Amino acid sequence: MPPEAPGANGAIESFEIERKYEIDDRAELPGLRDLAAIGLSPGAPERHLLEARYFDTPAGELGAQRVAVRMRRGGKDEGWHLKEKGPDGARELLWPLAEEMPQGLIRELEARIGPDAPARIGAIASLRTSRVTVRLRDAEGVELVELADDRVEASNELTGGRQAWREWEAELMPGADATVLDRLEPLLVAAGATRVRGTSKIQRTMSLPPAPEMSLPSATEMPTPPAAQIPIPPSRDA
Repeated sequence: MPPEAPGANGAIESFEIERKYEIDDRAELPGLRDLAAIGLSPGAPERHLLEARYFDTPAGELGAQRVAVRMRRGGKDEGWHLKEKGPDGARELLWPLAEEMPQGLIRELEARIGPDAPARIGAIASLRTSRVTVRLRDAEGVELVELADDRVEASNELTGGRQAWREWEAELMPGADATVLDRLEPLLVAAGATRVRGTSKIQRTMSLPPAPEMSLPSATEMPTPPAAQIPIPPSRDA
């Protein structure tokens, strides 16, 4: 996981460096012998169920800025996330899980798309991910990479379209040299993986063509949702 530090508007800030790979259902992660050949050994696997809901304007203004906003339950970093992609990785702001969007996140959105952001933001997608993670260590036991095997079920809430796929993510651990990802990649490719560049889960989910005459309700128009569907409150002065 990326190192964490106090960030803007009450968030915890981190910087994520990872690579994504498309994979089919039959593929298996590299074995002990293959990993040992590049100086790595796996820790015990951990299983997580992640449920996320993503938010944007109907026109996709956040996505156009390479920004993703989600509320996620499950896993080690559940809460409200703002991820901003750059050329070398993703800056991530994290707020604790809450029934309403945190005011700090609202201020971040207002700074990016205007003071009326809360009225124009709504849910665009829901993702359910079954994740198995394994941390890869060097000979001294230092964790260098977290390897995630994700099986994703995604729903585009603008079109009603649904998709399911499997992917691997190799995420650099804090302080690790990024060249370890270069050493690991040939093993993943040999196992059947294909590197995916520049396409996140939410981008893939939103790639289905829109249904005719469908619009995204504003946050104030949305009905009272179940627990996994979090409303956005009106902006208040801090």
